[in-house]
Amino acid sequence: MFSLFETFIVVYETKSFTLAGKYLFISQPTVTVRIKKLEEELKSTLFLRGKHQEIIPTEAAILFYPKAIAYLKKWEEDQAEVQKKSLAKHPFKIGVSHSAALSIMPRIFKVFEGELEHLDVEINMYDSEKVFELVANHDLHFGIIERLLISDQTETFPLFLDELVLAGNTDSETFFTRESGSGIGYYIKRYLKSAPSAQRNIVRMNSNEMIISHIKAGLGSSLISKSFLTDDIPYQELGSNYHREFLGVSFDEEKDPMIQKLISKIKKETEIH
Repeated sequence: MFSLFETFIVVYETKSFTLAGKYLFISQPTVTVRIKKLEEELKSTLFLRGKHQEIIPTEAAILFYPKAIAYLKKWEEDQAEVQKKSLAKHPFKIGVSHSAALSIMPRIFKVFEGELEHLDVEINMYDSEKVFELVANHDLHFGIIERLLISDQTETFPLFLDELVLAGNTDSETFFTRESGSGIGYYIKRYLKSAPSAQRNIVRMNSNEMIISHIKAGLGSSLISKSFLTDDIPYQELGSNYHREFLGVSFDEEKDPMIQKLISKIKKETEIH
C-alpha cells in the first residue's frame, strides 16, 4: 500500500506519469498500474486527461491527497521509531570502588566484552559506601565494593579474593589513609588500632594512585592491595585478618532480562562461588 500512496502523491504533485516514473526510478507503465490499483481499492477515479493530455486530479484525488500525505508521514515516523529501537543499545551502569577500578574491573569487563555491541556501558568510580547506596537506589545496575554491606534492596555476592599488605617506608612517621567510606579504610582503621605508635602523621587521600605514588617516593607507608605492588615497593604481609573479598552488588528486584543475564554471567565467571 505504501508504494501506491507514494506513487499517487508524486503524480498529484508533478501532474505527470512520466515525471513520476523518473522521480521514483520506475517505468511509466508501472506508474499507470499502481494508480489503477489504487483507484480500484478506493473505487474512485483519481486522474483525468485534459484536451492536451495533461493530468488533471479529480475531486476524489483532491480529497484523498492530504490523507495520503498524513499516511506516509505516519509510516515514516513509525519506521524511524522501529529503527531507533532496533539500533538502541541497552544501558548498563556500573560503579566500582577505587581499588576495584584498577584490579578487578578489567577482569569483570572481559565477562561482558562480547555483549558490547548491544550495550551502552558507563563505569564510574566511587567509594564502597557510595557504590552500595547507588545500587540500592537502582541508580546503578551493578557495583563492586571492598567490604560487606547489606540492605533489603540489594544482593551482595563474592567475586575475587584479595590481600592487603603494609607497603612503603615503615620507618617513616607518615601513614597514608583513604577517605571515610572507602572499603580499604575499614581495614586501615583496624591496622592503626593495633599498629606501633610510629605512624604519628596521618595523611588522608582519596586516590589509591596518589597513595602509591607517595609510597614509591619513600614518603611513608599505607595498606594497599598486594596486586598493586611493583618491584620497587617494599612490603610486609599482615596475615589472614587482612585477606578480603571483592564483592559484587546488584539490585535485588531487578526486572530487566538483559541486566539479569549480565549479572548471572558475572557470578558464573568469577572465581568465588
